Amino acid sequence: MRQDKGYTLATGESGAYRLQILNAIHQPYTEFLLQRAGLSQGMHVADIGCGTGNVSFLMASKVGLSGSVYGVDMSEAQLDIARSQAKSLNGGNITFVSGSAYDTALPKESFDLVYCRFLLMHLNHPSDALLEMRSLLKPGGLLVCEEADFSTAFCEPSFAAHDRCYEMLIALSKERGHNFCMGTMLYQIFLEVGFGTPEMSFVQPVVIHGENKRIVDLSLMEARNALIEAGLTTTSEFDQTSAQLKELALDKTTMFGIARVTQIWARR
Repeated sequence: MRQDKGYTLATGESGAYRLQILNAIHQPYTEFLLQRAGLSQGMHVADIGCGTGNVSFLMASKVGLSGSVYGVDMSEAQLDIARSQAKSLNGGNITFVSGSAYDTALPKESFDLVYCRFLLMHLNHPSDALLEMRSLLKPGGLLVCEEADFSTAFCEPSFAAHDRCYEMLIALSKERGHNFCMGTMLYQIFLEVGFGTPEMSFVQPVVIHGENKRIVDLSLMEARNALIEAGLTTTSEFDQTSAQLKELALDKTTMFGIARVTQIWARR
């Protein structure tokens, strides 16, 4: 089975708050994408790299009790949070299971729709993961993916700390064999794994005030140890950059353009 160098950011309780903010920013666009792609009542769906289950719960509400959702993740810490939430929500149509994006252990050709968000950018072999997802689809089933391109993030007015943050994160992804600019490549990869007619759109959320602006400094903080160990920054530079990002998050005159997201969907 394929092996990766590991997820760059935090998992479990230490990463849950960042994921909550991330979902608050992206869920409206994800919901519109799923509606546009054709998610509907009664569908059987798989959410690969489901994390704490934010999108899994959204899809479960759309497919109803006549449908089902399977959330798959390698992190037991993430799955523990997702299962706890499922209990509190009485999510009878949703199941969370441990598995790799390369080998989900889900039954082949059994799903009407397979979905992933911000997963492929963390993998060393994204094409292999897409092939696994493709194999889970019924003939005519839908594969729906969302991936970011960190090179498109911006701050207005511009600040060196913001640019340096994304420069470090992109460099770390390259050092690990990942690709935090995956969104730009997604259309070509879909073609390479056998989807002849994918549909695609771009979205780029903007945050100006509130806790959602913390997504930048929280993401950087979770990568702190990995960045320093890789020699991509020093403790002094990191602490200075992180402090400046927190100040920017509180500045209501500053606008953050969150990394542009490629949304793509295609039928098997």
